[in-house]
Amino acid sequence: MYNWDEIIDEFLIEIGVRGYAEQTIYNYSTKLINIKDYFTAQGIKYIDDVTKQDVKKWIAEMQKKGMQASTINVTRNRLSKLFDYMIEEDYIQKNPSAKVKKLRVQKKIIYPLNDYEIKQMLNLASKHKYKHLAQRDVTMFSMMLECGLRISEVANLRNEDVLENQILIRNSKFNKDRALAITPLLKKQMIKYDRLKRRSYKFKSDYYFRSFFGDGINPKSIFSMMKEMKKDMDVRSVVRFSPHTLRHTYAYMQMRNCCDIYTLSMNMGHGTITMTQNYLQTLKSDDFVKESIKYSTLQNLR
Repeated sequence: MYNWDEIIDEFLIEIGVRGYAEQTIYNYSTKLINIKDYFTAQGIKYIDDVTKQDVKKWIAEMQKKGMQASTINVTRNRLSKLFDYMIEEDYIQKNPSAKVKKLRVQKKIIYPLNDYEIKQMLNLASKHKYKHLAQRDVTMFSMMLECGLRISEVANLRNEDVLENQILIRNSKFNKDRALAITPLLKKQMIKYDRLKRRSYKFKSDYYFRSFFGDGINPKSIFSMMKEMKKDMDVRSVVRFSPHTLRHTYAYMQMRNCCDIYTLSMNMGHGTITMTQNYLQTLKSDDFVKESIKYSTLQNLR
């Protein structure tokens, strides 16, 4: 019989040794602890006592709670990876979740920010009562829009990764490092932020984006910041105003400005070009609607 906590700790060490990114390890840890809490509450004290039916009941419980199919699939995959590790170590013979089918995921249309909404956001960010935090926010949002960074990449960006004309993203998702160009407009904002940062903090930090207290900025703080900003913005109801929306906006803007899909895939740090193609298929904007109208069947009858 194998204790949940011991196996989870052992597995987290293993994926760390395999070179998984810190954020990925953290995500595994959070999900697996939640999974452990559920099963132990059901009286399953040992991980090797979990059966296929137990997994199905767990999935059904997540569905009752209104969790999206995509989220449930990711969570199930975390548990399956843990069982796979136990098989590798000869702790168990079968993975009880292996034959539990993934839920069908309906692809939802994602609306990126339009030009007007981007200008609003940057203008509102510049209104923070503390000048150095105002410039931090403008620089941070500009970088997300210019480079397509994930929120974890923004929070974990170090000073040593910011070079003269490029930003290095290390140990990111899919274990892929990449370099992103610093555009002239972004460079201007970064110079302003660097100057104010030196004046405002008495001690140094390895993190590029710093909180009010001088340490690194927390991803949750960026979510909260955008939630408050939205209250004072005129944002279309179909737009989910969140940090990841800025990444979607980057992808859409790059295609609108004629970036080729190979370069876009590299810049976004996707595992494959197919992933980028699937990503783009979910995007929708007013520009796409206008283009569709131009090619109307009835309007172009001869």
